[in-house]
Amino acid sequence: MINSIKKKMTAAILFLLLLVVPANIYASDVPVGSVNYFSPMIGDEYYGALLKHIFNGGDITEAVNLYSSLVASLPSSGYELWLQEAALARACLILARDAAETGPEYDLWAETFMNEADKLIRDAERDGAPESVVQVLDALSFSFWYLVDGSLSKAMKFPSMADDTFEAHPEDLHALLLDADRYLHSPGIVGGNKRRGLEMFQTAENVMNEYEVAEWDRFTILSGLAVGYDKNNDKEKARTYAEEAYKIYTADSNVNSILGL
Repeated sequence: MINSIKKKMTAAILFLLLLVVPANIYASDVPVGSVNYFSPMIGDEYYGALLKHIFNGGDITEAVNLYSSLVASLPSSGYELWLQEAALARACLILARDAAETGPEYDLWAETFMNEADKLIRDAERDGAPESVVQVLDALSFSFWYLVDGSLSKAMKFPSMADDTFEAHPEDLHALLLDADRYLHSPGIVGGNKRRGLEMFQTAENVMNEYEVAEWDRFTILSGLAVGYDKNNDKEKARTYAEEAYKIYTADSNVNSILGL
């Protein structure tokens, strides 16, 4: 009897997740994805070096050294304090994921970086970060915690967090990319939709062609298009975009799978 009730509750939760679809995602006077709160960092040498090392498959120890260089560089960068904290939060999330994927011997590193990321997100919120920046970072944290400690409760909240953020702030480029990635990679049972994900990445491509974006955002868009076309059975376009993404970073498993590497 108890097992039957649990199964019904689980089914109800999954059904509710399927209903979490933004109703007015393009209702804004500002073009979708045209606002990039991280634009002051587009050419940041230290942030770029860290991401290039990690996304080219570099070792975790050197990644931590590069993170330390980023931390040391920010006080004299001229960026607003909230932006410094938000950038470090993003870097910590990426480092946490990298540590978790490197091996169980780095689990403590991963957890340490996740805790630091959460602290930095709250610091950024306190110091005036735009609402959408905080919401995107919070959603990423919930998603990454699942990779680090298997928190299913946080993983289950991620789809609605991504949807709500984009619905409230469709103008924010990173809210668009977050939700596009969520639709493309989430299982259908929790609201994933490969066609919708591709369409959102196509919107992001239009933004990329009209506005300057950082190389890491360009990679996210190109790799998202590659995966989107692949999932929608357009293998020729998938390979074209994968080749462009590979010119930026070389260690993405989805891109490399499309290229047969």
